[in-house]
Amino acid sequence: MRQNPLRERFADGRPTIATRVMLPDPAITEAVGQTGVFDYVEFLAEYNAFTLHDLDNIGRAAELYGLGTMVKLDYEHSRYLAQRAVGSGFGGVLFADMRTREDVVRAVASVRPDTPGHGGAYGAAARRNARPDYGGGAAYITSVAETVVGVMVEKRESFDDLDALLSVPGIDFVQWGPTDFRMSSGRTTTEIDAVRSELFDACARNGVPARIELADLDEFSDLCARGFRHFSLGIDIELLFHSWKRLGTEARALLRTPKEVTP
Repeated sequence: MRQNPLRERFADGRPTIATRVMLPDPAITEAVGQTGVFDYVEFLAEYNAFTLHDLDNIGRAAELYGLGTMVKLDYEHSRYLAQRAVGSGFGGVLFADMRTREDVVRAVASVRPDTPGHGGAYGAAARRNARPDYGGGAAYITSVAETVVGVMVEKRESFDDLDALLSVPGIDFVQWGPTDFRMSSGRTTTEIDAVRSELFDACARNGVPARIELADLDEFSDLCARGFRHFSLGIDIELLFHSWKRLGTEARALLRTPKEVTP
């Protein structure tokens, strides 16, 4: 069975740095791996169109560089797609829109082996993570059980009983979703900042680390000093947009600026 570099880092208590990609082209994942500076790549399947073949190919590209993989999934089809992503070789799943403890229990179970000891819902299947065997053996069971689980806390209902939600066994990290929460709750920016602090306090009480998503490094040093150890930096589409915008704007400005030509 293949190693899960993401699980290894969490098991050792080491910090993690990820980046997120919307584009399912494995060349994007390969480029992330070629940088040599990220622990894992997170494919944002919640937002973009993709096929099951794309999941296999992202897994293959990441393995070339020992790069960990995670997939972020929409709520409605998360159980099925979580199992297909694990079957494609993904080492972690981030479940969106977790509203209740029952949501989290179901999410964790979807990527835990269907055995008496684990009590999960992931059975034997001859997917890419099992080949050339069929799956179901001891190494296969261990591999599935080591899938890293993240949960998004981003809905107003999540805060009805936050400690119950975060105390579900099997959660490896929590990701705060301020944009979804603003829409779901109708709260102001000031109120949302207070809710974020409430979430981080609950994470500390339950021994579950919070991951931080950043578009730049302005707050990075301060967050590290406050004890945060897991980060996701940038999104491929946004990085491309800003790079293209800057290059094109500078080029347009130079074209409009008259220059003296030396004979």
